[in-house]
Amino acid sequence: MTLPVALSAECLADRATRGPRYTSYPPATEMRPMATATVARELEAVRGGGPVSIYVHVPFCRSLCWYCGCNVIPSRDTSRGDGYVDLVATELAIAAEALGPGFPISEIALGGGSPNFLTPKAVRHLVATIHRYFTPTGDIRRSVELDPRSTTSSQVETFAAAGFHAMSVGVQDFSDAVQDAIHRHQSQAQTRWLLEHARVMGFRDINIDMVYGLPLQTEESFARTLDEVIELQPDRIALFGYAHLPDKLPHQRLVERAGRVLDRYERATLLLLAIERLTAAGYIHLGLDHFARPGSPLAVAATERRMVRTFQGYVEYRADTILGFGVTAISSTPRMIWQNHGELGEWERAIAERRPPVTRGFALDADDQIRRALIGRLMCDGEVDLAALGDELAIDARGYFARELASLNDVADLASYDPTTNVLTTTPLGRLLIRNVCMIFDRYCEPASSQQRFSSTI
Repeated sequence: MTLPVALSAECLADRATRGPRYTSYPPATEMRPMATATVARELEAVRGGGPVSIYVHVPFCRSLCWYCGCNVIPSRDTSRGDGYVDLVATELAIAAEALGPGFPISEIALGGGSPNFLTPKAVRHLVATIHRYFTPTGDIRRSVELDPRSTTSSQVETFAAAGFHAMSVGVQDFSDAVQDAIHRHQSQAQTRWLLEHARVMGFRDINIDMVYGLPLQTEESFARTLDEVIELQPDRIALFGYAHLPDKLPHQRLVERAGRVLDRYERATLLLLAIERLTAAGYIHLGLDHFARPGSPLAVAATERRMVRTFQGYVEYRADTILGFGVTAISSTPRMIWQNHGELGEWERAIAERRPPVTRGFALDADDQIRRALIGRLMCDGEVDLAALGDELAIDARGYFARELASLNDVADLASYDPTTNVLTTTPLGRLLIRNVCMIFDRYCEPASSQQRFSSTI
């Protein structure tokens, strides 16, 4: 996406609000307590379908980064990882009992936390367990999140030997001042070593995570970080806006010790700077906040309209169902979304009782499924052909969304609907504020409550 000259940081900031990130629809904030039996029945329903994607959450990190919004358990005792994998193995067995022996899987994704907290022995045990209960498809994708500050050569080699060829590493920002503010110290040399070693071992799809809006970031310092990341030549870059939610994540108050959190005008300036630098370096701007090299798997998926948005961000479509294992992991099927217990003790007790360790979720009704399809396409493509969507869902999409389409007249600078082509299209400003546009079609979104529950839409 090429930015128009008239698009200024002031314009972007003035139109920003707060809203869901739409890694799911309905948003995860709508999940409510859910019974174990409900999930057990849904797993049985999945049994007759196609392959599923498996996500395993490893919550442990060697230290807590003050900006972090993930579910993490700080620890330096790696033996905790061994015991944790033993319990995940049991959770995998519980799911396999419901799905049937040898159920096909098209993806294995390890996230955290820091999956490299696990010892090579624990990694081999985890992968062997997955293969014991499930059958990988011929084109299975295996990906892992790695922390450049603590990943060892033997760990990289272990993941490579287990068939992992895609990885994601966090950078956030290379500025010393910013790293002091967020309690995460990591050099470009450390990051470069990990990327180079991984490439030698056969990794061929590498993502780097960056964050804008962190305390003490400036245009000059962030430009240097962008240049240093570009120099590393990752296949894709995820550029996230810092979500400062100290009421929900009390440890984030620590970042305020180093300086104030950037306002929306400063955030908008950094976002536009990043888009300009990354696209000038040849990256394609995809969806809300991802960038990919032409020809990379994600770029190809976007071109072929196979890019989807999940709790892992923008990814290539692999399956209709994602099964999450481990503390706080989220699972998603076409009919239901649920989340595991966030407290380690509660999760462990459920596993000991050999039941799905679910704590909350929601079942999608027909309206949810229709709106999820539209919002998903908006988030990925920035436009929706309502005629094609209607054919896919067997509805009159134009009539179904008549009220929402009429309300687009009030946000003409963000999106519009052409009744002659049946296409809903976003403007360049609307592409950057795509969450604002999606909120129009979100039946759960109440502007008054959005200010407290959600992050900024830039």
